[in-house]
Amino acid sequence: MDESEKGTLRLRLGARTPFLPVVTQFVETTASLFGLARPEALKLSLATEEIFLYLCNAVCPGKDLDITCLDGLYDTRIIFRFPARELNLKGLNVASALNLGEGRIADPADLDQMGLMIASRSVDHLHLTVERGDWAKLVVSKEKAYPRIAGVFASPEAPQRVTVEAPDPEKVKRFALLTGHLCTGRDLPPFFETPGKVADMVTGGEYQCLTAMDQDRDVVGGVLFSELSERIVQFFGPYCFHRGEKTATGEALLDALLSAIARKKALGLLSISGLPAFLEPRFERLGSLSQRRVDRQPIERPFFFRCLHEDPGGEVWTPEGLKAWLTGEYDRLVLAREIRNVLDMGERRSGSSLFAAEISRQRAEATLRPLWPGADWAANVAGHVRYLREEGLINLLFEIDLGVPWHAELVPVLMDRGFKPALILPFAGRADIVVFQHHDATES
Repeated sequence: MDESEKGTLRLRLGARTPFLPVVTQFVETTASLFGLARPEALKLSLATEEIFLYLCNAVCPGKDLDITCLDGLYDTRIIFRFPARELNLKGLNVASALNLGEGRIADPADLDQMGLMIASRSVDHLHLTVERGDWAKLVVSKEKAYPRIAGVFASPEAPQRVTVEAPDPEKVKRFALLTGHLCTGRDLPPFFETPGKVADMVTGGEYQCLTAMDQDRDVVGGVLFSELSERIVQFFGPYCFHRGEKTATGEALLDALLSAIARKKALGLLSISGLPAFLEPRFERLGSLSQRRVDRQPIERPFFFRCLHEDPGGEVWTPEGLKAWLTGEYDRLVLAREIRNVLDMGERRSGSSLFAAEISRQRAEATLRPLWPGADWAANVAGHVRYLREEGLINLLFEIDLGVPWHAELVPVLMDRGFKPALILPFAGRADIVVFQHHDATES
């Protein structure tokens, strides 16, 4: 949702600790107004409190900053904009912990980060970017709690005819409900377990939905899609619920999807949750991840891509150790790229790195993304692997944007610590994104 739309409240004030009651009351009241239940609103207010205090004491004391509260319908987002020439936000890493030794703090400097550690565990997502003029933008969000709908749902009869349309919220919920209960053999995103969340995702405008309707106006299939970047659209589906042959319904949904995005700037269409077998020939297979499961055999998770316009080419950055793999993948996918080498010439690195962590406990999976560079990459990667394994997350992924040169500098660290390149997501970031998957030393 664009910040200029309704559901946005903004507070501008100085980074001074006496203003803390104003900030916490602003966030708690606004989050409740936007639909967060009290427990979630309090957690978001706590995270805001800790971040604001850290900015006041360590980042931009006394300087003006903006705090924006944005209603995402399915979540509430707090956006901090503040001046910062240098940043040390290592406490926001999900794997951060106090260094304890013999019943006392081994490193007193860690106490300065304790508030950020509390904040990172109180929110669902965080993102950090640096804007022009040395201004930083930190976004934290808390999602609403939605009910999970239990029950047994029968597949509809095979339709005599199918029409595809943009559904109203009730039809969106029906689509999500049937997807979550009748498509259990597919690699479903967790949000399909909460139909109300899917309806809010669509109403909020971040996602769009198309449903296939039979002659009785019942939902017999659907597809959900959103812009992953300005140049790529990701989609989930098509999912078909009715009995019998599903080819006609699935193809009708895909054709409607292509028509819906025809006027967008998107260069490609990306499937990250698998396709029906009869639609696979209409896409390029990017590759697959090995989805490990506790006490069960791993399953393959394929990714598919389809160019919507002629490939414009582009520039990507890589260390020498990844260049051969990239060249082979780009040749296989027939994507034109100018591959630039990132070289370590002894330049100084300082500060602490920051990674975002997206966790799906249903899949026992964590996806890490770099947000800020630092001199502690090796220790930070190792710390995240150790922490996430201890949390029972056995599928560890790391995404690198090849359009950001300093991201490429992380690649040797990842490969030295058990991560291997798995697949390329074209145009999914500033340039292409490479997904690395972690392998234990015992794995081949």
